[in-house]
This record gives sequence, structure tokens and C-alpha cells, in this order.
Amino acid sequence: MNDVHPDGRPSRHPGRWFAVSSLVVVGVALFQWNLLRGPINSLVSARLERGFRIAGDLEISPWSMQPSLSAMDVQLDNAAWGKAPRMLSVKRVRASVDLTRLLRGELVLPVLEIDTPRISLEEDAKGRGNWLFGGTDKAAAGPHLRIATLTIVGGELEAVLPSRQADLRASFSTDAATGHLRFASTGRWRGQAMQFDGQAGSLLDLDPPERPYPVSIKGNVGATRLALSGQVSNLLAMAGMDVRFSLSGRSLAELYPLTGVPLPATPPYQLSASLVRKSEEWVFSGIDGRIGRSDVGGTLTVDRSRPLQQIRGALRSRRIDISDLSGFLGARKVSGEAVAPRPGKVLPSRPLGLDKIAAADVDLDFSAADISNSGLPLEAASGRLRIEDRLVTLAPLKLGLARGRVEGRLELETRGQLPVARLDLLATRLHLHDLMPVEDAKKLTSGTLGGRAKLVMRGNSVAGLLGSADGDLALAMSGGSTSRLLVRLANLDVANALVTWLAGGQKEDIRCVVVDFQAREGVLQARSLLADTVKMRLVGEGHISLKDETLALRLHAAGKGGSLLALRGPLRLEGSFANPSVTPEPLPLGE
Repeated sequence: MNDVHPDGRPSRHPGRWFAVSSLVVVGVALFQWNLLRGPINSLVSARLERGFRIAGDLEISPWSMQPSLSAMDVQLDNAAWGKAPRMLSVKRVRASVDLTRLLRGELVLPVLEIDTPRISLEEDAKGRGNWLFGGTDKAAAGPHLRIATLTIVGGELEAVLPSRQADLRASFSTDAATGHLRFASTGRWRGQAMQFDGQAGSLLDLDPPERPYPVSIKGNVGATRLALSGQVSNLLAMAGMDVRFSLSGRSLAELYPLTGVPLPATPPYQLSASLVRKSEEWVFSGIDGRIGRSDVGGTLTVDRSRPLQQIRGALRSRRIDISDLSGFLGARKVSGEAVAPRPGKVLPSRPLGLDKIAAADVDLDFSAADISNSGLPLEAASGRLRIEDRLVTLAPLKLGLARGRVEGRLELETRGQLPVARLDLLATRLHLHDLMPVEDAKKLTSGTLGGRAKLVMRGNSVAGLLGSADGDLALAMSGGSTSRLLVRLANLDVANALVTWLAGGQKEDIRCVVVDFQAREGVLQARSLLADTVKMRLVGEGHISLKDETLALRLHAAGKGGSLLALRGPLRLEGSFANPSVTPEPLPLGE
């Protein structure tokens, strides 16, 4: 049969073309799509340099401008050094392709469904992750694609990351209505038990990577509890964050292994703040919370763009309970539990934990409007804390004390084998009235004191530092008054003391007071102990051992007036700091 007319025009045989089309349709319908698994497996394996296979059936529905593909039992092998046999396995993957967009050079998947994915993440001894492919430190690259609808059902992830001391399990899936990701995880992080759950935006919102991605997380690591909500840009790199969080736990020191930020041991705390991260700079603003019975607020910035992180900021407090700061002095464990002094001792002997000082350089301003439970009439405090190359400087340091001021500086050099501290304080116009521990004595006391303390100390604890002190301490007062009862009792002038007590006490004018100690290897040797009043002169000698925490002082007075009965004799201040005693020195027989 000839398909061409005599005049050269092609003949029309619609039946023939129908037959050909029918054969194509039948061929496609009967085609064994599983025959494509081998070429696909080889292509993907070569690209990833990792074994890839579609172990189950491969099905394709081509009769649409959005043909769909379904693959069962998809597997991706683990790195050769990995412990798990596979890094990824999926029970079923179904995807459709928009052919119209594909003809324009765009790869668009209107639907992507992932059923029961299992992911195993591991690190080798060098910290290299099994999610890095092709022998390089870059994640496998692929053609850019867009997904319209993503559904994940029954996802599970296992991660063993020695560099982070992490061993965790997580489950994840997408919400059928919103496409938002929901997840829950348990395991260990930085060696501590952890549990978190939360939700995030659709994974489709991660394209482009810099788009803000909504997250909401709550859970705990050890005794530290965290709740966070906000937006994260570039989720994998965590390069941008704008979130609000709340944090609570037993002690701020427990945050160090989690954050790398050196913080002291504290009592239980509750904090909230806003966090904005731009590149390697973390800015904590609107800090508000409580540490023990103290409140705290302010801002902090952590800059990790340099080899040694930089911490700077300003913290303020309306009220500080001094016991909440005992962790700075080594009087608390990392867990925040208070450490009792050694039996019979008062000074903290626990090491100060100065190894953390090398973790950061610090420049921090602080202020407290009120201070309580210090045992002294402290009223306020402010200063600037700087740490640079393991040198800690607290200067200027300003304290309100007894309506006067104490100003100076404290340095702690930690670069040597044994820390060296230098203290230089000047006290002015301290009101004697406020320093009196007994209310009745306050009523009969007036005058102001001034003094100076200049010490050099060596040690890795408060007890060790004070027990090695060298330097000078001095206190002086000119003019004022005190209770006559106190002066009488100092001389054991029993008759006059009794009369004064019965009379309710009277003022005794003070001409001067001089207290001068020389410190040598932790022993304060009295160079001058003198109190001169109108009617009595009190003189003392002896020493105070900061090393042994003992007292050995002898006071004696010479009266300038008569007494009905004066059992005159020196007074001894002896014993330990924990258990001091005041006793009269026995007089020689016959006196």
C-alpha cells in the first residue's frame, strides 16, 4: 500500500496513527518501572559516593501534566566508618512533578510525601559527620527544587555526636492541616539527660535559607529548664536568631558545659530575656529574673567572632542578698549547694574554680541599690569587672557602708601556678553609730571612721588568699562618742558598769581611735591599738591569724576617774573565729 497520493500529497490513515498511539499507551501501561531502579540507584550512588538503593517497587503514574512517582523501601548507606548500616531509610516516598514548570527549566514538586523516615547521624573520631558526602566537608549538593506540599509521617532520628557529648532520639512529623513540623526528643546532651518537644514552621519555609523560620521549644537538660519561641534564620547554621526565652535551674554554673559561658555557682534561679543573634554575636537584652533572693536585670553581649569569646554588658539589681554571691568565693558547688566551712573554721576553703576564667574576656558594669544579710551595714555597690588574659580586675569598686564609702580596686592574677590577689581599699566617713551591733549602743554612739587596707595575697581559695596576706590595715577616728558602758566593761570596772547600766547608759566622748595592723604571711600583728576617751585610755597588743583563724589580743585600760569598785586588769580576746572568747586576765595575788 502506498501512503502517498499520485499528486504527491500524503494520504491520511487515522487508524494507523491511532494504532501507534495505542501501542505507546499500552507499552507505557505495561512497562516494568522496576527496570529503572538499577540506573537510578547507580546514578545516585555515584553522585553521593555512598550506596543508594530503591529496594522495593518503583511505580510511575505518567497520565497527567503532574506525573507522580512512588518508591518503596528507599535506603542510603552510612559512611564506611559508621556503626549503623544505613544513614537513611524510608518506607515510602511519593512525589509529583510539574511538567509545565519543568519545560521552563524549573523543578517543582507539587506533592512530596515521606512515610516513616529513619535517620541515623554519627561522628567519627575526628568529629566529621556522616551527613558529609564525597570525601569533602560539604554536604551533598543537588539541583535546586521547590516543593508545594510536604508531608512527613512517623519520622525518627538517632544522633550520636561525641563532640557534643550527645546521644539522642527524636520523633518528628508534619501537621496534616498546617504542614508545621512537630518533634520530641530524649537522650543526653553535653553528658546530661535531656528532653525537649516543640513545633516549628513548615520545612518548606526553609527555602530560601535566610527566611525567618518560626520555632517554639520547651524542655530540660539536666536540672536546667528552657522555654523558647521566636524566629531563626538559616536553621542549620543557626546564623540568625530573634527569640524570647525563659531559663531556670539549680545553679548558673551548670550552664557552662551547655553554653561555654563562664558563670559562678548560685542558688536556684529564674531568668527571662530576648536573644538576637547576628553572625557570631549573641545579644541578650531585657534580662529579668531572680537568683536566690536577689533580682537581676540588664543586657549582655557574647561575641564569638574571635578565638577567645568576648562578654560585655551591664547588670543591675534592686536588692542583693549577699549569700547569693557566695559562689564567687568558692562557698557553693557547681550544683548551687552551699558548702559548709571546715569544722571549726569560718573562711571558705573550696577552690575558686578559676579554670573558667580562661574561657572568655569580660567587660561588665554592675550595680546594686540595696544589699542585705552581709553582717555589715552595706547599702549599695557598683563597679566594673574586667577579665583580660586571665587577669581579673574589679575597678573602680564602690561600696556604701555605714553611710560612708569604701572605694578601691581588686586584682586577681591567675596566669601563674598560684593565683595572686592585690587589694587596695579606702574607707571614708563610716558612721560608728551604724557599725554598732546592739541597738542600745547605737543610741549612745556617734562619730565617723576612716581606714585603708592594702594587701597582697596568694592562694586558690578565700582561706588560702587571706592566710597568705602581706600588707597593712589601718583604721582611725577623731572625735565622737560611745557608750560609757562599753568602756567600763572593757576595763571590767564592775561598779561603774553597774551604775551605768542601771542609769540607762551615758555617752563617753572619744578623743581618738587608732587601729593599725601589719600583715605578714596571713598574720595581722598589731602595731597600734588605741582608744582615748575623756575618762579612760584603752590600749591593746597582740595579733590576729588569718591563716589559723585565731585571735590573740590583750586589751587593758587606765581610768582617768575614780570608781566604787574597780577590778582592773587586762582583757583577753582569744579563741577561733568560729568560737571566740573574751575573758579577764587573772590578776597577780595581792593586787
